[in-house]
Amino acid sequence: MKKLTAIITLTSAVILAAACTDKGSGPLGGESGQINVLMTDAPFPFADVKSVDVFVVRIDGKTAESDLTESENESEMGGWTTLVSPNASINLLSLTNGKTANLGQATLPAGTYRGFRLIIDPDKSSVTLTDGSKAVVKWPGSGKNGIKINLDEPVVIGPTSPNLLLDFDVGRSFVMRGNLISKNGLLFKPVIRATTQQSTGTVSGSVHGESATGPVVAGATVELLNDGSKVDDDDNNKVVRSGMTDAGGNYTIAFVRPGTYVLRATPPSGSVYKPGVLAGVAIAVGSATTGKIIVVPK
Repeated sequence: MKKLTAIITLTSAVILAAACTDKGSGPLGGESGQINVLMTDAPFPFADVKSVDVFVVRIDGKTAESDLTESENESEMGGWTTLVSPNASINLLSLTNGKTANLGQATLPAGTYRGFRLIIDPDKSSVTLTDGSKAVVKWPGSGKNGIKINLDEPVVIGPTSPNLLLDFDVGRSFVMRGNLISKNGLLFKPVIRATTQQSTGTVSGSVHGESATGPVVAGATVELLNDGSKVDDDDNNKVVRSGMTDAGGNYTIAFVRPGTYVLRATPPSGSVYKPGVLAGVAIAVGSATTGKIIVVPK
């Protein structure tokens, strides 16, 4: 049999890995495979949020392309095969800077999979603020929800053993409903992408004020944008991945498709600095682009 393993990383990412062959009844030569699922998360940018806990019920896949446009009830199984059922609460903010969480392992028929969905339980999910209170979150529908996972490309299980990474972008999945989270709460509009780990690279560096040797900027939101993007671009479609600097001003954005990008750093609210960009950032498959310093002006 071939194995597929699931991992969750937070940007958030899921990885599917196939290994160990056997003959069965699958679309590719009668083989079957296993999948590893991982998850990662694009760090939530709100400084007053302590944790974002999403209860992951299971992850489903199918060979047909998913026609999900909105969250659907998890009981609708037409064509879906359950890959893993972690039934666990995941704090997405604990999975930043390339960290992953292993969700389990599943065996499934070999073939090309074009659809994946993440099943969550809103009743067991929550956003906790830094003062310990819970933010009001407007979840779509009722009961357990199936959320479409947008694939960079179809995933082939067997004869190779790919890893599929699910990127749960917290920063864009929870939208402010007003000026204050504590007063107006959040709207959940999930943004989840998936890519094969073998076809990605990593970029890392630090954010400094005024010059490359200036003070480090902690808590800055770092976004990887499409090539040609400007510092004041507000089109969310240009955001490829996002992250956040740690206490030392360092950031890592992992699981990025190869290409040339623009890095944008936005200091936290109340900072004396303004957003800054670094253009011409090249990322290659299987490599780590390091030492990329983003300067933010006053």
